[in-house]
Amino acid sequence: MIQKIVQAIKAQQLNIYQLAVYTDQGLQIRQIQPASACQPVYSITKVFLNVCVGMLADAGALAPDDKLLPFLQPYLPKDYPNIWDTVTVRQALSHRMGLDDGIFDIDRDDTREYGTEDYLAYILQHPPKFQPGTYRKYTDCAHYLLSLLVERITGAPADQMIRNRLLQPLHCQPTAWTRCPREHTIGATGAYLRAEDVAKLGWLLVNQGAYEEKQLVSANWVQQMEQERWDVYPVKDTSFFVKNGIHGQCLLYSREKRTAIAWTAQENDEKTRALQQICICI
Repeated sequence: MIQKIVQAIKAQQLNIYQLAVYTDQGLQIRQIQPASACQPVYSITKVFLNVCVGMLADAGALAPDDKLLPFLQPYLPKDYPNIWDTVTVRQALSHRMGLDDGIFDIDRDDTREYGTEDYLAYILQHPPKFQPGTYRKYTDCAHYLLSLLVERITGAPADQMIRNRLLQPLHCQPTAWTRCPREHTIGATGAYLRAEDVAKLGWLLVNQGAYEEKQLVSANWVQQMEQERWDVYPVKDTSFFVKNGIHGQCLLYSREKRTAIAWTAQENDEKTRALQQICICI
């Protein structure tokens, strides 16, 4: 399979750096172009965080329908619109906090324009326009809030839990995670990983939360992620789920086909989506 994907990449002259394919036969890796080992995977970062939120839910430290902001004491500013108090963990995971604008686009924003180094205070200045739970708007601020949630429960920035509870059991080599000026993990983006690290995450999801016979997160949580589209999205008329990051990053997996595919890239999103269709059909 991996050789056919490599052939497709080269035939279309795609600017893809690393490719990894995980099946029951093991993990295969190809370096397509010279590049640093770790690359930004942008919004695929969210899936790593969502799995760790699931670990905390499995341990009883939170429930999806819990209100989110009470967990964030003492980070909260003194004054913010009260509607934020109604937002739940589930609504943040599903990008249904009621916002009508994709505020906090950390990969594109000039953060100097926020006017503050307190990113939470900046986010809370922009109240949901719609009743939380009734309107979906994809936004990075949801996962900054979820990152703070993990930090408050564990007592350390969220990337420490991601490393200790997820990356180490997946036998990933050292990685890097972006933090805000106040040393909180961004959570929505900012992970610098290898394609093989992302493929291992996909393989964990293929196996409903288990890796090398260890149940890292419950099968129930994985099923919720898929059913409620917590940053893994079904590919229409196939058994695959997908999560993309800007500039062509991809995580693609199928439980039915027992396959997880990932790549890092600097490429047009539409071109790499066409590659996803080729992978599905192989």
